[in-house]
Amino acid sequence: MKFRLIVSFLVFTLTLFAQKAADGEIYFNNKQYAKARAVYEVLLKQKPNDALYNYRYALCSYELKDEEKAIEHFKMTGNKFPLRDLYLGELYYNTYRFDESVMAYQTYIATLKPDDSKLPEYQKKIKQAENAAKLITKVEDIAIVDSIVVNKTDFLHFYKFSSELGSLTQEPLKLNSRKTVDKIKYTTQRQDRIYYSDSIKGQMNIFTSYKLLDKWSDAVSVSNVINTPANENYPFLLLDGITLYFASDGENSIGGYDLFITRYTPATDSFLTPENIGMPFNSPFNDYMMVIDEQHKLGWFATDRYQPAGKVIIYTFVPNDAKIIVRTEDKDQLRQYAKLKAYRKLSVLHSDSSTVFEEQMQESEKLKQFVINDSIAYSNVSQFKSEEAKKGWIELHKLSAELKTKKTQLENLRLQFSEVTKEKDRQNLTNSIVEAEKNYLNLENQIQTKTIQIRNAEIQYLQKHK
Repeated sequence: MKFRLIVSFLVFTLTLFAQKAADGEIYFNNKQYAKARAVYEVLLKQKPNDALYNYRYALCSYELKDEEKAIEHFKMTGNKFPLRDLYLGELYYNTYRFDESVMAYQTYIATLKPDDSKLPEYQKKIKQAENAAKLITKVEDIAIVDSIVVNKTDFLHFYKFSSELGSLTQEPLKLNSRKTVDKIKYTTQRQDRIYYSDSIKGQMNIFTSYKLLDKWSDAVSVSNVINTPANENYPFLLLDGITLYFASDGENSIGGYDLFITRYTPATDSFLTPENIGMPFNSPFNDYMMVIDEQHKLGWFATDRYQPAGKVIIYTFVPNDAKIIVRTEDKDQLRQYAKLKAYRKLSVLHSDSSTVFEEQMQESEKLKQFVINDSIAYSNVSQFKSEEAKKGWIELHKLSAELKTKKTQLENLRLQFSEVTKEKDRQNLTNSIVEAEKNYLNLENQIQTKTIQIRNAEIQYLQKHK
């Protein structure tokens, strides 16, 4: 009797287990991944090493964007399902485990025939992963001022930079019935030159045109080293007139659009080979529209990483004068920096930019010593007692940044002068150099005057509040 009860219980259990497996397969085939995963989770408690259940659980997790669970259970399936390495290649890549991504893709490719039509696509993924593996060793440490999630269709409205940098416009360009892209136009501050993106047979390229007396010159490709068989878009020219940022999804991109930098060289009348600016600015997703305000020490770029369809996040950051690399042996921490999920936070961006500068200076504590009198010298903006003096110091900081930009512009003009041979060009450059020198000297005088005003304001305050 007891034996019959045990047998009945085992039959009942097996029947229930079989029904669960059948339910899981139905949910899975109907793409009801949340319900299917819940079933396979129960089944795996009974048979934790079952290859099929682990594979199905991993696929459900993949579809539900639970990447860590997907990786964990794909690894539990062994080599029974060749597609698992294709999935692992993508999952490792999206989670910044680039070396493991390369190995997973290579393992999958080894299962394909030499004439497989998908082979070039997977070889491209391997190259992207290899490029990303190099870039993640040199992640730049940046300070974030603000971040905001906005609609992709009008994201440029949220770039709050001064008109001194020029202007940017965005309009939709419909390539076909299913695809609309951004057509971006950058106009210089003098409004005498434009850089803009447009389509040629469905491919985006960057073009340039300059102002003539009463019309614009014919548009030409900005450069053959910039425009490639891939897509190039989102141009922005620094105030120095030679440094160009843009985005490309070409072979040196690590996924979608990446941000690149290049510089114009007067000697060859061309641009240098563009360089990928690396992480954390670039990612396996789309990253674009870099804008740098060197005078005010602020920068902006947009990315759709970890965002729902139609949304982008705009980061406002403090550009480094020289690249600062994140130094850590902790690979998980390095990945967090590369993903922009760990960074130095300065402040929330306010409408009054002086607040940002004040907080920036307080945070960095890298101010040069400011002498008040024979016995008092400050090394931090917070040491000023007079609000007038403190405000003056922030203005002095802006003027100093502007002076640095003017100096770079003057040096570039002098370099161009040394390389041109036509008399007309030399005369034009001479006029430009004279004007630039006047502006530079004017700024130096403003800085000297502002320094005296700050010192007097602080001394008067200290005398009054003895």
